[in-house]
Amino acid sequence: MKKGKKLFLGAGLVVILVAAAAAVALQSWGTAVETVEVTKGDITRTVVDTGYVQPVTDHELYATQTARVIRVAVKTGQAVAQGQTLVVLENLDLAVQIKETWRQISQGNAVAAAAKAARQRIELELRNAQDNFSRTQVLYQSGAVSLVEYDQAKLQVDTLSQSLAEQDSQIANSQALVGGLSQTLQQLNAKEKQLEVASPAAGTVQSLPAEVGQVLNPGSLLATVAAPDSLEIKADILSDDLSEVAEGQKVNITAPVLGDKTLTGRIVQIYPRAEEKISALGVSQRRVPVIIALEEVANLKPGFEVKVAIETVTLQNVLLVPLEALCTTAGGQKEAMVVVEGAVLRRVVTTGLSDREKVEITSGLAAGDVLVRDGSLNLADKAKVKPVTR
Repeated sequence: MKKGKKLFLGAGLVVILVAAAAAVALQSWGTAVETVEVTKGDITRTVVDTGYVQPVTDHELYATQTARVIRVAVKTGQAVAQGQTLVVLENLDLAVQIKETWRQISQGNAVAAAAKAARQRIELELRNAQDNFSRTQVLYQSGAVSLVEYDQAKLQVDTLSQSLAEQDSQIANSQALVGGLSQTLQQLNAKEKQLEVASPAAGTVQSLPAEVGQVLNPGSLLATVAAPDSLEIKADILSDDLSEVAEGQKVNITAPVLGDKTLTGRIVQIYPRAEEKISALGVSQRRVPVIIALEEVANLKPGFEVKVAIETVTLQNVLLVPLEALCTTAGGQKEAMVVVEGAVLRRVVTTGLSDREKVEITSGLAAGDVLVRDGSLNLADKAKVKPVTR
């Protein structure tokens, strides 16, 4: 037992001696740390959010009347020419109205034609009656005819004149009726033309909700057509991030479909009011739609999701350090660990503009200073360190 106890004590002594030796070595060599140098460069602050590709100009075509779809002439994604038929509708009530209006126009024309024929006959009879009255008047003045004969001749003229006026009135009424019916027919024909829905411009069919046999009400969406090579991006920016966003600012666009390629755009429109949106996490947010014009479309398509980075502020030739090189003290100050002659000097700094990787240093450091890259390391002031490279 005594021998075993001596062996145990001897092993413990060895461990203590090794730990002491390691501590001495650590004090002489220092903690190995990665370092980074304070440099001068340019930094840009960006507002990053999600956007969606949409056509610059799309044409949404709606039903203008109650009708039934009898033919869908195209498919979603199909390229169409201006004026090409997309959807054909049928309105049986409209067809009945057009037929009845034609019947009334024909009837009105027939009445007018009959009135014109009667007028010609009456006009001829009136001329004869007027000639007879003129002769009777001369004979009456000479005493050759009686007053009764004179009055009869005059009455014939007056009666035919009245009949002629009545025919003129009937002709005018018939013509007015036909004119009104003709205007109605033009309107009905215009509505009938609306039943054949054509593309207002060359483009691609983006959506086609109309189905054969479907009965549509006025205002129902039939199809959407857009020019495929004329695209823009709409992004809903948080209202809190909008203070630095302005029209004309550069935007970098990335997306998985673009691979390593980054597209460039410019803000061309900022909506005048915010809209309430619900985030993917169910949080209610106030967002403002922003329209971004693309300098190049690449292989983007309407509806694609992209990431937009709006460059709001750019500073040139300023002191820069990586974000991870700074830590925040209990008092809320920013602090960096400067490596001087193999020892750490903890130094309070003030910062300015930052992006997702770097931060501007406005005071506390100088170009060429060497910092511990990982500002979260718990290193005491004046602790020995050994810089290493990645």
